[in-house]
Amino acid sequence: MMRIITLSLLTIVFLSLLVFMASYVVGQYIHNQTLKNTDIPFLNNRGNALWMQHQPPRQSFKFLVLGDIQCGHSNLSRHIFQVTGGNYSFAIQTGDLMIHADEGHYALTLHELQKSKLHVPLFVVPGNHDVKGSNPGLFDKYFTLRKFFFFWSDCLFVILDTSSSPPYAEQFQWLEKVLEENQTKAGRTFIFMHRGPEVPVGCGEKRQRSIQKDFAPFLHILKRFHIDYVFSGHVHDYCRSTINGTTYIANGAESNIEGVRVKPSYVTIVEVTPERVSDQRVTIQASLFERICGKTLDNMVAHLYPWLMSLFENGGPTK
Repeated sequence: MMRIITLSLLTIVFLSLLVFMASYVVGQYIHNQTLKNTDIPFLNNRGNALWMQHQPPRQSFKFLVLGDIQCGHSNLSRHIFQVTGGNYSFAIQTGDLMIHADEGHYALTLHELQKSKLHVPLFVVPGNHDVKGSNPGLFDKYFTLRKFFFFWSDCLFVILDTSSSPPYAEQFQWLEKVLEENQTKAGRTFIFMHRGPEVPVGCGEKRQRSIQKDFAPFLHILKRFHIDYVFSGHVHDYCRSTINGTTYIANGAESNIEGVRVKPSYVTIVEVTPERVSDQRVTIQASLFERICGKTLDNMVAHLYPWLMSLFENGGPTK
């Protein structure tokens, strides 16, 4: 019996050492490949906006809108960018690209974006999880701008920062000024944000009233200016509605944050032609095996590796 217990303990110790070693090696590699590289192609919001403005205009084009991806970052290259066919002019992610604003989770997602080999700009809208954590400044380091706008192909694209809790008076005042000064130059207008006026399914009456109150100034602005589409995230689901000529879409990806239960992800392909604007929902289903692998990598790189580094650097785990 003692021999069996001893062998079991030795096996546990050996396997634990293997996990620690693997976490250190993989974590070190991914951190070195990403966090030390602030020049990942097509990832800088400011650079992307300037790049788009210098591209020849098109009468017809498509762009991709991604929702909350924080638990589905490992599906970017294998599913999301492949399923959509890659025939879009740019992509906009409406916030919560990360689970937490710390180096481990940023390293994981940036690594996946590197693997994706982006060939068109990816604009990233700040979400609450992107700036909530031990290092909120990472968003500004890698994506540079939190609110901005750009023109391309007779269209105005406006990105707002609703990553923090309301009120959003400053954001809405800025939006109104941008529309007053620029919308007459644009044939169509698209607005993107993280938290939006879309009410989540199953939301209580009190919460509904709160959201409607928070976005009342925004909806008032939309009555003054014709807005074709408003895209948001935060809602871990797909919601679509058209009110007074404006289409509101909130789409999310990997809505189940806890565990590895297989849930569908949603992205939206928007097609702009001289005659109209249309949208298509694409459902992406990752396999259970892929979810388990993604969760394992998250634990190794974003949790265990930083803990090991704290042991090496401080002589003990970070409290």
